[in-house]
Amino acid sequence: MAEEKSIPISTHSICQNLRTKALYIPGGNLQNLAETNPFSDYWCNCTMTGVGPDDRFVSPEGCKTTRSCFDPVGGKSLV
Repeated sequence: MAEEKSIPISTHSICQNLRTKALYIPGGNLQNLAETNPFSDYWCNCTMTGVGPDDRFVSPEGCKTTRSCFDPVGGKSLV
């Protein structure tokens, strides 16, 4: 039996408001939000457009913890 290798999803936090159609097809997962795919369209679930509430474009690389609207998957840390 072949040994399965675990690949980390991402080295950075993922915003829970970032969306792409790839999430809604069979087999879609958070990996679709970890790296920008040039063939995918991304939108913010808060604004339902390609621009977030802070008037900046959304993408896996663009939605970072430094943005005021960033809301990480799993919620914000209480510490």
